[in-house]
Amino acid sequence: MCRMIAFSSSEPRDVAPYLASLARFCESGNLVAGWEKRPGGNHPDGWGVAWRAGDEIRMVKSGKPAASDPLLSGMSAVTDRFIGHVRYASNPETVSAANSHPFQALGVTLAHNGTFYGKIGAEGDARKVSDTVVFLELLEDRWAERTLAGLSETLRGMLSDRDLVGEYSAANLLIATGNELFAFRRFQRNGEYYTLYLKSGEGLTVVASQPLDAEAGWRLLADGELVELSQVAPRSVLLTLPA
Repeated sequence: MCRMIAFSSSEPRDVAPYLASLARFCESGNLVAGWEKRPGGNHPDGWGVAWRAGDEIRMVKSGKPAASDPLLSGMSAVTDRFIGHVRYASNPETVSAANSHPFQALGVTLAHNGTFYGKIGAEGDARKVSDTVVFLELLEDRWAERTLAGLSETLRGMLSDRDLVGEYSAANLLIATGNELFAFRRFQRNGEYYTLYLKSGEGLTVVASQPLDAEAGWRLLADGELVELSQVAPRSVLLTLPA
């Protein structure tokens, strides 16, 4: 269970407001009925951020609660591409910087809200890594055409393979390459929790698990909607996936 943020901007901008939103999500991110709040906040089990710096994607990750971690409060960066993630771990024994999202594999950076089962989950358990790491490695290998259409076909193939992903809870994804940033919402249950909202205008497109403010303009992505985050006019496609 996680909360996520990403933005794509026409001009580099300070990430400080988005770090503050991650800290707020750590303390009081939305939980659905029956999911208890833990000491330290609703999503206290580590955090991570990734941003573009020149031709590189840099990352900082921690296994501590974002709301109280001096590493996060002391961070500074200016960028035109950003991903942030806080988590509420299903297994507290996995809480560490190494197991915090986002993850990287050969030029692809990915953050995930949800849990995969099937072969991916089994391999993650065997290797003692996150199921998201295994999913990312397969995604990077299969995603030959690094475009919206190419990603759409790759995700459709992977998520339609129940032997591969099992009865996964959700595949809410933030995916970055060197030049592109994508957001995807897909849930199998608890749709009121596995949310992604989009807001675009004035050279900035933001996607987040929850609206970052009370201003108008946020819209909830549809189930199965994949969006290429553009500073001007985000493009989206709706993936047809098995129920």
